[in-house]
Amino acid sequence: MTNIVLIGGIVVTCTIVILLAILSLRTQHREVVRLQALQQAWAKAQEVQRHHWEEQQHKEFIRLENTLVGTIEETANLERQRIKAEQTYAIDKLASLPYIEDTPLPLPNSQDHAASERSGYQPHSFQGAYLANANLSYRYLRNADLRDTNLAQANLFMADLTGACLRGANLSEADLSAANLSFADLTGALLTNANMLVTDLNNTILIRANLLQAHQLTTEQIHHAVIDGSTQLDDHIDITRPRHPRIPLF
Repeated sequence: MTNIVLIGGIVVTCTIVILLAILSLRTQHREVVRLQALQQAWAKAQEVQRHHWEEQQHKEFIRLENTLVGTIEETANLERQRIKAEQTYAIDKLASLPYIEDTPLPLPNSQDHAASERSGYQPHSFQGAYLANANLSYRYLRNADLRDTNLAQANLFMADLTGACLRGANLSEADLSAANLSFADLTGALLTNANMLVTDLNNTILIRANLLQAHQLTTEQIHHAVIDGSTQLDDHIDITRPRHPRIPLF
């Protein structure tokens, strides 16, 4: 009898333990399901928030892009208007430039500004102007201010540029044949592919100037100019030859 009671107690105890275990497992399962649901809800909320943030960023990017494009277009329009105004102004000034035959012969040492002022001539200023392809042949431009001027492919045949300031000017492919550049300052000027046939370079400053592939340029011309190691010249120009003083014309 005692054994039966003992066995019955054991069975009841085991049953209770099993029921408690099952109840605990169900409770844990419900908690796991709840946590998974919370995690899924959080992930969905994060996805919605990320999608919303991406949309906002995309809209902001488009707005900034449109603003930037508008600013660039406005700046480009202003630059075009500025260049057009400068070109119009330069063209008007070019029309008033005297020709060499209309000016009196220069006096000795007339490359000086003082001598020019005494003769009543006022040097012209085209600093930074766009004069590419301009026809300046036979024009009188003594002591003119042509710093940073774009004279690419300009026609300067027989032009008088004595004492002119052409620092940083673009003279690439320009026709400088028979032009007078004596005492002119061409520091840092670009003269690639320019026509230099019998161009007068007496005391012309060519420091840091680029004369590579300049046409008809001779060693004799360079020997009368002011150059240094920064002057870019083609290999056929022999700067090692001794220089001879030039006989003045006056």
